[in-house]
This record gives sequence, C-alpha cells and structure tokens, in this order.
Amino acid sequence: MTATDPSNAITRVKTVCSYCGVGCGIVLDVAQGADGRRRVIKVAGDKSHPANAGRLCTKGATGADLLAAPGRLERALVRPARGVQPEESGVDAAITATARRLYSISSSPLTSPDRINLTVSVVRFSNPRGTTRGGACSAYLADSPEQTTVPVHVQPTKHFRPPADPGAPMVMIGPGTGVAPFLGFLDERRALGHHGRNWLFFGEQRRTTDFYYRDELSALHDDGLLTRLDLAFSRDQRAKVYVQDRMREHGVQLWSWLQEGAHVYVCGDAARMAKDVDQTLRDIAARHSGLAPDDATAYVKQLAAAKRYVRDVY
Repeated sequence: MTATDPSNAITRVKTVCSYCGVGCGIVLDVAQGADGRRRVIKVAGDKSHPANAGRLCTKGATGADLLAAPGRLERALVRPARGVQPEESGVDAAITATARRLYSISSSPLTSPDRINLTVSVVRFSNPRGTTRGGACSAYLADSPEQTTVPVHVQPTKHFRPPADPGAPMVMIGPGTGVAPFLGFLDERRALGHHGRNWLFFGEQRRTTDFYYRDELSALHDDGLLTRLDLAFSRDQRAKVYVQDRMREHGVQLWSWLQEGAHVYVCGDAARMAKDVDQTLRDIAARHSGLAPDDATAYVKQLAAAKRYVRDVY
C-alpha cells in the first residue's frame, strides 16, 4: 500500500520488515534526495499489522540508517548498538549477529547447575495474504522435538543480578516474558539464604491464559519468599490496567521500600513499558517525598548510578 503526502513529497509505503521470520508490518517514509534518488528516511511500525501492532525491535526501528548506508549492497554492514553508525563486517559474522535471539535465563545455576530454563513466547500469526508465519527462533524452539541440539550463544551480564546484600529489599517489575529473570533471582536468593523482602509486579493481557508461572509464583508467595505479588491483567476489565498503575496504587509502600534501601529491577519492553515505569518511579518519588519534579528525576538517576535501579529492556 502506498500513499503520498503532497505537502512535502514524501511517499508512505506499507511493507514487511525483512530482518527475521516474524514479518512485522512497517511503514516507510520515502523521499527524493538532492541527487534525484529516492531514499527511505524513516521506518515506523504499522499499527494495523497483526504481527506487531506498531511495535518494532531495534533492528526494524533503525532500518532507515542501514538502508542509507553507503555501499550497503556491496558488503555486509552491522550496527554495534543503537545510535552507532553501521560498520563493515564479514558475511558470516553479520548473519550470526542478525539471527541471534537473546532470552533471559529463568533459573539459577545454584539450584539448577545442569539445566537452563528459558521463557519464550511463541510468535504465530497469519499475514494479510493468509500465509501462516512464525517467529524465526520462538517457533523453531517450540516445534523442535525433544533432545534436539540447539546452538547457544551466552551473553553474560554483570549488572543485572540480585542484590549482594542478603538483607536488601528487592522490587521486580517484569510484565509478560519480562518475568523470566526474576524466577532465577528468587531461586538464587533462596539458595543463598538471603532474608531480604521480595516484591514482584507482573502483568499480561488475561489472567486465564497469560499468567505465566502462576503455580510457581503462587507457591513462592505462599511460602513467604515472595513477600508481595501484585498483578495487572490489562484486558480483564473495561479500563486497561498495567504494572505502572499497580505501582501508583501502592506508591506509599513502594516509596517506603526505596527508603529502606530496595533495589529496583525492570525487565521487558523498552519502547513503552520501561519508559512508563521510569516515569512512574519519578512520580512516586515526587508525590510521596515532597520532592520537586526535577529533584525526583535526580533521585531516580541517583538510584541508577548506585546500581539500585537496573533495567534489562529490549
């Protein structure tokens, strides 16, 4: 589908992202440059597409820069990080980097030394042409027979781990598959005998179908390792409710935990959830401490600098 904006001669083209097998819908803004050649100047998610409903990963969202990179048709180019210019790479290394999928480990080596648990949401849908599509990695894992050997790349993280202080309170905010690392965090704190309180905010669309680890989390809550468990199922009522809404509801208690040295961890969607949670923390600091907005922002930044506010978002 193509549409043209006559005010600035930008042609808007709807198509599908080519990075992986998910087939996310994208909208390209195409404009003519000074040399007369037409170039993609912006890539946005297609809100009407069933695969992604407007959301894009980093690769898709920054596609315009790669498309505009000189020599992109003659050699392999890889962007090391968001905001960094594409760099030339060997073809094998570029394909490996593009194909790689990172999943948080949902277990601790202290309790499962010979086993790694992953939390994978399988992507399946039919595109507008009626073709059944599946996530390149998630569908592969789901459809592989038991005992299948799967190549694994481990990317260590030094910053995203439970508090070293056994008595420090821990607040975990992990909607959807963002809950994954916190199962491992709780396993590790139990194995180490840590006595600090633990609070989890979890959310998804519907309790009946999307309450991941319902039994495990309920058991952890019942036996006291998980001190608090607050849930937000956005589609179970007329007004949508998200984890940040639960945080606001319990702002007094959350501020009290922070004053007592709590560490805050956020895992999951970077595009919306993480930004909303960050703003909610600032709002809670301002409302329940009497800080001015700028001072509340500085307080949250200080938490991050002290490694008491850590995020693993994507």
